[in-house]
Amino acid sequence: DIENNEIPKVSRKLNQYFLEMIKVDEDQGSLIKKAQINPNYLIQVTGSNEKELDPSVDLNGASRRALTIAFILALTNVSEFIAPNVIDTPLGMMDPMIKKAVLTVLHRESNQLILFLTRSEIRDIENELDEYAGLVTSMINTAHYPNKLVNNPPEQKFISTKTCNCTHREFCTLCEHIGDSDNPLLKYVN
Repeated sequence: DIENNEIPKVSRKLNQYFLEMIKVDEDQGSLIKKAQINPNYLIQVTGSNEKELDPSVDLNGASRRALTIAFILALTNVSEFIAPNVIDTPLGMMDPMIKKAVLTVLHRESNQLILFLTRSEIRDIENELDEYAGLVTSMINTAHYPNKLVNNPPEQKFISTKTCNCTHREFCTLCEHIGDSDNPLLKYVN
């Protein structure tokens, strides 16, 4: 049953999500045509002229991340297992169009989505985060002072993570990074 029914379902969902995330346009002669799980249970990506592509070599970083996310979403959705999707830095190395497409699919296909995003990942998807996010919390690594953080975090014995209530559009004395005060998209909050 798994081989004959479930794996093909996962494969179809994988292909659907992946092509949507990387914005494949058949009319534009896309280099990537499909992704699937082959009979050996490996993820196979097919390019133009039915050429098999090696995902670890022939795909760029953004496409590899999108393929991984698409596979995880396909597995969870076909299995109908309800659980949070917790993903650390999923949007790295992606241009704004791909980031938006990946975030749209993740939001639509996840029951509860928890993303840990860097400031560079947030750039250019602020509006989508405004629309999709139910809760936003800022986290800082205290070891980033003084190279990345403006202010010395409160006294602590060990390197730690601190949180504040700032959104992706705000900064405070705890989470202020170098350059935040010059960024017109961010505002200072007390």
